[in-house]
Amino acid sequence: MSALTRRRDELGRRGLFIVVNLTILALLFWGFVAPITAMFAERDVQIQQQQALLARLSAIAAQASAIEGLASETQSQLQNGEFLTGATENVIAADLQTKLKTIISNAGAQSRAIQSLPGRIVDQIKYSGARIDLSGPLPAVMRAVHAIESAKPYLFIGNAVLKSGPAMRPGTAEEPVLQAQLDVYGAVQ
Repeated sequence: MSALTRRRDELGRRGLFIVVNLTILALLFWGFVAPITAMFAERDVQIQQQQALLARLSAIAAQASAIEGLASETQSQLQNGEFLTGATENVIAADLQTKLKTIISNAGAQSRAIQSLPGRIVDQIKYSGARIDLSGPLPAVMRAVHAIESAKPYLFIGNAVLKSGPAMRPGTAEEPVLQAQLDVYGAVQ
């Protein structure tokens, strides 16, 4: 064999050695290194997502005192009787009617009739209502209206019709008698 052929065979073997080694290195990279780097990249994304979640939860936890304050305020409102309460709507309506009769009689007016009104919802707040017909001297009716509007649970007069009525004793100088029809509503818990 000539020196040139040997040199060519030697270069061919070296080239084959290099190609085989590069192929093995490529297979090792795609078989082991690439999956490991992909796993670390996926873990980095998970860590970033968990850090964002932790930041949101920390922001929520920072508001815990404000939320506890709102919860205690709500609880105190419930304990202070700012809403009409009862097991059923009928019980709530009956309690409202009893409360209105008591307020009217304590103010010095006379209740003539009382009836339940259909409930209504305003701005996502449910209201129960009653219509009461009353009569009495002007100061008594004024005291009754004031007592209704300042009562707890909070009550609201949604509609009022006032008429002057006949004097209690004809021929005597007395204060005018008013007849009133009031639609009263209270917020239901």
